[in-house]
Amino acid sequence: MLTKSNVSGFSLIPVLFVLTLFLLLSALSISVIIAGSTVYEKISDNMDNNYDRRVTFSYLATKIRQNDSAGSIYIEEKDGTNMIAIKEVDPFWDNAYVTYIYYYDGYIRELFFELENDGSTVGFELDWGDEIIKAEGFNFSFSDNEDQIVMNLTDKDGNDQSTKVFLRSRR
Repeated sequence: MLTKSNVSGFSLIPVLFVLTLFLLLSALSISVIIAGSTVYEKISDNMDNNYDRRVTFSYLATKIRQNDSAGSIYIEEKDGTNMIAIKEVDPFWDNAYVTYIYYYDGYIRELFFELENDGSTVGFELDWGDEIIKAEGFNFSFSDNEDQIVMNLTDKDGNDQSTKVFLRSRR
């Protein structure tokens, strides 16, 4: 015989409670994962931008330091664009070259030319330069006593950074 003590009743309330709890924990877990991925993307983008700026400044500073001799680093202007001009002389062939570093059309660019016998360059267009990095702005100037170049870079996200390169040839 069946009595009330050995017949278990089935109630829907505990099952709904467990399912609701499971769905709530699942939704919270998914929201934490989505929030974490957004934070990770922001951190990764910031690290990439910092890396790009550091590498760009390191490259430009190395380029300037490699050719730091009397009269080899100066500022030129072409079509309203200021350019760092770095003059190099090949002692073996006795040829002179110039590297222009400038900002044009959203990029910091570099252009390498052989100088004519009179020290001038053949005409060129600013968009011929190789793109170094995408940026919103790049400007530079010599310090008051002209023993250093101050470079300011605004990256594609609007972050500003600057550096100074000391010129040993001007001391």
